[in-house]
Amino acid sequence: MSASGQNAAGMSGLTSDPRVLRTRATLREALMQLLQHKDWGGISTSDICRRAGVARSSFYEHYSGKADLLDEIFAAHMGAIPLSREPGAPLGTLDWLAAHVASNPALFARSAAGSGGDSLLPRFRSALTRKLEEELNNRGHSDACANAAYIIGGSLAFLSTAPGDGTRDMLQRLAEKLLA
Repeated sequence: MSASGQNAAGMSGLTSDPRVLRTRATLREALMQLLQHKDWGGISTSDICRRAGVARSSFYEHYSGKADLLDEIFAAHMGAIPLSREPGAPLGTLDWLAAHVASNPALFARSAAGSGGDSLLPRFRSALTRKLEEELNNRGHSDACANAAYIIGGSLAFLSTAPGDGTRDMLQRLAEKLLA
């Protein structure tokens, strides 16, 4: 599906057809499985289709390319992040980020190191920045866009060098200092 909400065939990606939903879910799962073992740059559309058991023509009925599929995965993840609206409460976006990196350390390490993650990490950063900007706007912070970009960029850099216990609390403290 493109950024306009249209799939490669120009049709709306919003459907309740169980076959379409099943195919899209299978393709998302296949890409996530491949990312656990291969760099983004080493994954082809054919690899995704082979893993999913879906014909390439079916893939292109739903997506214009693997980046479209990745963006849909990010959108689903970002949509599931609970946003905190209370000033002073921990930022839901940062809590999610710390938990996500802790559950996928090898994937994050490969992406942060730039080994084939040249498209993966910038897309992830962009999706996170938009989500944190929404959260900061909901809290009434001025300059939410710049603050979100700075916090996410710093958080990703911090997580690439200091993953482990206490990262969630450290990310929250760093963001709190910036936003004070």
